[in-house]
Amino acid sequence: MDRRNFIRISSVALLPIALGLFPDRKEDGSYTIKVNSNRSFGHLLRTNTHTEPTIHSKIDTVIVGGGIAGVAAAYQLRNESFRLFEGGETLGGSSGAGDWKSARFATGAHYELAYPKEFGSLLIQTLQELRIIQWNATTELYEFTDKKYVISTEKMEQCFIAGELVEDILDEVGDISGFEKLLATYKNEMFLPTRIIDDKHLHLSAVTFSDFLQEQGVLTNELKERIDYQMMDDWGAKSDVVSALAGIHYYSCRPYDDKVVELFSPPQGNYYFIEKMIGALPKIEAVECNAMVSAIKIKEDKVFVDVIRRNGEKERVEANQVIYAGQKHTLKYIMPEAFPLFDQNEYAPWAVVNLICDKKVNFGKWQNDVLSQEETFLGFVDSNYQHNRSDAYNVITAYYCFEPKQREELVNIESSPDQWVKEVIELIEQETDTPLSRFVKHVEIKLMGHAMPIPGVNYLNLKSVPDYDQKIVFAGVDTGRLPLFSEAFDSGLEAANKVLLNQEEMKNES
Repeated sequence: MDRRNFIRISSVALLPIALGLFPDRKEDGSYTIKVNSNRSFGHLLRTNTHTEPTIHSKIDTVIVGGGIAGVAAAYQLRNESFRLFEGGETLGGSSGAGDWKSARFATGAHYELAYPKEFGSLLIQTLQELRIIQWNATTELYEFTDKKYVISTEKMEQCFIAGELVEDILDEVGDISGFEKLLATYKNEMFLPTRIIDDKHLHLSAVTFSDFLQEQGVLTNELKERIDYQMMDDWGAKSDVVSALAGIHYYSCRPYDDKVVELFSPPQGNYYFIEKMIGALPKIEAVECNAMVSAIKIKEDKVFVDVIRRNGEKERVEANQVIYAGQKHTLKYIMPEAFPLFDQNEYAPWAVVNLICDKKVNFGKWQNDVLSQEETFLGFVDSNYQHNRSDAYNVITAYYCFEPKQREELVNIESSPDQWVKEVIELIEQETDTPLSRFVKHVEIKLMGHAMPIPGVNYLNLKSVPDYDQKIVFAGVDTGRLPLFSEAFDSGLEAANKVLLNQEEMKNES
């Protein structure tokens, strides 16, 4: 079983909003819609930067951002003096979750896979410490302890291609033996985190995946169409944008050919890992949501962090060090002098749509990929095949991303979601020949303008977490890593360890 038989972490497409692609029709049922977006709160970065703080405090370490990387850093510093600030209403970032009545659902990344023994020891040891994974001597994989959240192989995935139902996206492409043989040469060479990949492969970051495959003589037009779907689905862009290193890693990072690699997907998606880490913190009050960091300044041997809350209150925190696990594009407002470290980053925006339905809706498999003339849509997850706590509702979760230049389309969705939701539902119905609209009770939309960094040419660097002036340590997948859970998790742990090492050095100097 190879990589193509496993689902991807994110769906990336440009939805044709109001382009007349769907005929107008009467609604079969009625449903409520809720749109979740931090866009208005984010404007405080521009409008409230000159307000003087009314609260002053001190702490050893400030963590900026409550996604996987930030929370992993907090877990690693759980016995130290720290505070974590997250601008959103909840933790999780692009691994967030939501609830409606008895239904629970992911609003971002929704699965993880078992780990080969060659993967990074820091990552493996911490997941074992949290009792999330355990070693299976029979399969020689680190597998998940909560077996109820493992998706059964027979219910894992199906793919709709132009109305035809096939097993996976690379079915019926023709002879792809040359492509598979090429990828096999990288077996046991692609790891997570990517910083432990041998530097001999770094040259693959300097060329696009499609150019690399063309040079090797294994790329046909039909194969490129399928590969583009998969690259967009995980990396936010097609094969002529993402690097060969990212493309090869996608297919070669786990032993799909000779093992059944366990797939783990709770209803809340990767927010499961957030809950585990937060639950292990001795002081939960050290973590605060609805608190956006608006400025960071280094003065002599201290770092001053300004925090704005939704009520307009502003606090200035004096810290020894900062772990910046927020999105790096915001550095242009928060710490302009550090922004040049990341000013080449490109981000793919997401719109995640959760359709909460009556239990009558069932598509037959958990992951449903869709490849059609409307390449803007890349499929959905059916919660029937997860361990779902709700007896009343099933959740259909569809993932969309826009090209970076189309980011303003998220504003259109936020201001007028009704027609967009109708088109999404109808598209699913048309491509799967399955009735849906009459069963939808509620719709939750999560909009993320900079949800995932695109691993384009020269983006992946196979390096440890960077820092600025030894006071600001950066974490997150947008530090030259693939947009994957294990990359974010490892970066947060590594950033925290770097802070601890700096603290030890400062103590020795004093």
